[in-house]
Amino acid sequence: MKNIVIIGGGTGTSTLLSGLREFPTNNSVIVSTADDGGSTGKLRAELGVVPPGDIRQCLVGLSYGDSVMKDLFNYRFQGGTLEGLVVGNVIISGLEKSTGSIESAIIEAAKMLNVRGQVVPVTLHPTELSATLENGEIVVGEHNIDDPSHDGNHKIGGLSLSPSGPANPRAIRLIFEADAIIFGPGDLFTSTIPNLLVDGMAKAIAESKARKIMVVNLMNKWGQTNGFKASDFVSTMNKFISPAKIDEVVVNMKAVDEKILELYHKEKAEPVEADSGELEKMGVKVMTADLPSTNIFEKNAKDKLKRSYLRHDSQKLAKIIYDSVN
Repeated sequence: MKNIVIIGGGTGTSTLLSGLREFPTNNSVIVSTADDGGSTGKLRAELGVVPPGDIRQCLVGLSYGDSVMKDLFNYRFQGGTLEGLVVGNVIISGLEKSTGSIESAIIEAAKMLNVRGQVVPVTLHPTELSATLENGEIVVGEHNIDDPSHDGNHKIGGLSLSPSGPANPRAIRLIFEADAIIFGPGDLFTSTIPNLLVDGMAKAIAESKARKIMVVNLMNKWGQTNGFKASDFVSTMNKFISPAKIDEVVVNMKAVDEKILELYHKEKAEPVEADSGELEKMGVKVMTADLPSTNIFEKNAKDKLKRSYLRHDSQKLAKIIYDSVN
C-alpha cells in the first residue's frame, strides 16, 4: 500500500481523511501546534498542553469506531462552567497530563476511536504563529490571523513561528517514507504553512522523493487569501518548499450554489478561481472535478470560531488522490 502523508489540520484535513480511510492506503497526517483559538486555546492557555483541536479532528477523521464514540469526541458542552469546551479536546489534554506526553496521549485516544493511521504533531510543544502584513503590522497568534480584527485588505507578507523547532522526528520520518505528500485542504496561512516553518520540515519535504500534491480550497479566506486564484495557492506553497515544487494540484470546477455564496459574502469570501491555464504554464499537473459537498454545514451555537459552510466531498476528493498515487 502507498504511504500518504497529509500536512494540515482542522476540518478540511479531517474531511479528506474520512474519505481516504475507505481506500487501501497508509494514511498519516502532520498537524500544526500553533492553534490558540476556541476550546483548544482555552485548554492550551490554562494547562500548557499541545493544542488538541486539530489532533482530535484528524483522529476522528481516521476513526473506524462507532458513531457514539466519534460523536462523543466532537461533542461541545452547551452550559455551565464547561460551556464551549469539546469533550475530545479535554480527553486528549487530560491524557497528555496523565501520560506525560502528547504522543502517548494520541496513542491512547487512537485506541478509543479505533484509528487506523497516524496523527503526528509537527513538534512536541505549543508554538506561536505571527504574521507580518504588507503594511508592516505584526499580528500575533493563529486565532488573530485566522479571524482578523485588523484590516483584512492587507495581505500577509511573511510568517514566523516561535519556537521554530525542533521538528518531531516522527514527522520527518513520515516525510521521507511518503509516496505522496498532500497539502490541504485547509486555511493556507494558519493550518498548512505553519507546519513548514518548523526547523527541518521544509528541508525534508524538498529532499523527499514523494509526489507533492496540493488540494486548493473551495473558497478564499478573508484576511489570508483575498483574491487568490488556484495558481496563487500553488505559487505561495512553492515558496515555502523550495527548491521542491508542487507536482499536481486538485481544483474545483463546479460553481458554488447561490445560497451558500450569500453566506460567504457576509464574511467577504469568494470562490477560488480555477485558472488551469496558468497552472499548466507553471508545469503543474491539473486535476479538476466537481468537488463541493451537497451539504451546508452549520456550526454549534457555542462554537466561537468561524467555520466553513462548504466542504469538499470527501469521497470524490479521496478517489482523486488515490487514483493519482496508484
